[in-house]
Amino acid sequence: MKYYLNLENLSQGGFAPAWYKENFPSFGNKNQAGDMTNIDCTNVTYIQQAPGLANLTNNGLVTTLIKGILGAPSTTDTTYGIGGTKLYQFSSTGITNSAVFPHTIAGATGEDVCWFQEKLYYSYNGTTCGIGLYNGSFDDDWNSTVPSGFGAIENNVPHQMIGGSSVGVDIMYFANGRYVGNYDGTTFVRQDLDLPTGSEIQSIAWMSDRIWIAANKTTLTGQNKISASIYTWDGNDTTWESEIPLMGKVGGLHVKNGILYLFYQDITNTGGYKLAYLNGNSVVDVANFTGSLPAYYQITDYKDFIIWNSDGKIFAFGSGDKDLPPRLFQFADGGYSTVGGIAAPFGEVVIASTDNTNYRLAKFSGYDTNCTWKSLLFDITGNGTQSTIDSVRFNFEKLESGARLDFTIKNNRNETIYSDTISYEKLGAVSTAYYLLNGKKQENCRIELDYSNSSTSATVKLKNIKINGTIN
Repeated sequence: MKYYLNLENLSQGGFAPAWYKENFPSFGNKNQAGDMTNIDCTNVTYIQQAPGLANLTNNGLVTTLIKGILGAPSTTDTTYGIGGTKLYQFSSTGITNSAVFPHTIAGATGEDVCWFQEKLYYSYNGTTCGIGLYNGSFDDDWNSTVPSGFGAIENNVPHQMIGGSSVGVDIMYFANGRYVGNYDGTTFVRQDLDLPTGSEIQSIAWMSDRIWIAANKTTLTGQNKISASIYTWDGNDTTWESEIPLMGKVGGLHVKNGILYLFYQDITNTGGYKLAYLNGNSVVDVANFTGSLPAYYQITDYKDFIIWNSDGKIFAFGSGDKDLPPRLFQFADGGYSTVGGIAAPFGEVVIASTDNTNYRLAKFSGYDTNCTWKSLLFDITGNGTQSTIDSVRFNFEKLESGARLDFTIKNNRNETIYSDTISYEKLGAVSTAYYLLNGKKQENCRIELDYSNSSTSATVKLKNIKINGTIN
């Protein structure tokens, strides 16, 4: 008796549920992955190698890990980023090298940048701590000397800054330990909203004429179970409007199309890092992932997906189109081992990273080759008997020079049943490949794909896999 395994619409599968809990996961839809590394699932038709990274020109000027990046350019093809002691200006192609930029802020650890009322503000921690102003010239301790109400801000805490409004007035809000501060263009208020003692704000967002605040209720780190809350505040009253308790450590907030997303950690679960959204006063989980908790500066939008850093890997969640279901996948590599800011100010993603010796600000370019995809494990027994795998067919976009994909069929003992190569050099400009197997009896199987021998300029755009066999 014949059996047929058709793995269709691979790009629509993403990760299988709880893929991280097993070495050979078997639960999920046939097109879902049991594991993957740097696979681009953004196209509706096929999977392919992840985008690679190319340094912006003048990358040698980057000598610190950039955190906050201005996600919407201040002027045409011009934006800013801050990290360590440096404030950078850059375009879609390169880092500005001038008498003005990069700018050094002595003793600083840069946090964030904000374009407010046609001026650039930048926040930092360190031996000095504050908010600076650039308006043709630099005033690094602006908050401590210039505005009405001037004064010092809290040190060694996140200082995310965002634009909003209150009672019809433009306001710049900033996180400040357990406080939310603001500046209306005249008066600087360091501690406008006061959260409970012990709180530390991790991220703030502006949506629906409200400030949304993500705060952990303790500064304990490591494997310590902590609680957090999401607060809403109208920016004017003396206290917050509502509080949504959250059991776990909270990270960055992200607004997409009028929906507030948040990242948090449940330390009791292997895949304890979660992407969720708020629905009224409820936190609704939409994806679990492994690695680390993204900070406010490590989240952005790309091709209608939310993407974020998790321990040096870029994950993605979304549908890519209003008529498609969402999926989670591990999308791309973040560059060096420690990733800083992620943004897409000019449409293409830029990522800052370091290995503690070298630093880079790079954008998506070409293809990565450190890319693998593994299917679920499929049971091919019939009523207690074993089966043979007779053939496998791969369908893909027409091959181009340099494109290559190596594949292996394995069982759950990690034994290779069959392996071969799809490549332009071997097959020519074809769009399908068919392989007859050795007919050895098996109980189960999975397909493993490997792009490590492929090109950075061409890829195999794989649509589907069809496995045919016989139940003995």
